[in-house]
Amino acid sequence: MPGKKKTERRTTKKGSSKPNHLRLSDRVFETKRRAFDAITKMRHDDLPLDAAARAANTTPATIRKYLPATLRKTKTGHWVATKSDRYVRVLSLPGPHGPVIVRARGSEEARFASAYLTSLTRWARTEKAYELGPFHGKKIGGYQLVTAPRTLRALRDAGLLQLDSLYAALKDIV
Repeated sequence: MPGKKKTERRTTKKGSSKPNHLRLSDRVFETKRRAFDAITKMRHDDLPLDAAARAANTTPATIRKYLPATLRKTKTGHWVATKSDRYVRVLSLPGPHGPVIVRARGSEEARFASAYLTSLTRWARTEKAYELGPFHGKKIGGYQLVTAPRTLRALRDAGLLQLDSLYAALKDIV
């Protein structure tokens, strides 16, 4: 049409070789990580949306913007977290040669990964084999969990058994 200025739209290719989490800016990646942290606090600590957002250094509006399927409104008008969700989370798990970045599909897989790291932390203190038993042969995001005591001891002794954070940082991915 004459007289109308065309505006350019940013689109991503459907067949792009980069996963979604690699297309995010550093700022958006960290914002989503904080939003996931707030939802976790709502689910496990039974906090209201405002308190969970404050504890995770974010806002309720940010959580509603980036993770809308994790919230539902009650009859009284309060926001509560759903029992589970299907959002993909980028996690850092111990691998045979150091930390490995894994894409967990949904809150159930993320919860399982958290239980794995908790058990690994207990195993690192006690070296009791029963701590790792429930995770033998299991996968998260298609990645086989490391449960061999010999491998875990070697990782721990080399300082590569990082159990302090479940979520990966963007710098770990790139």
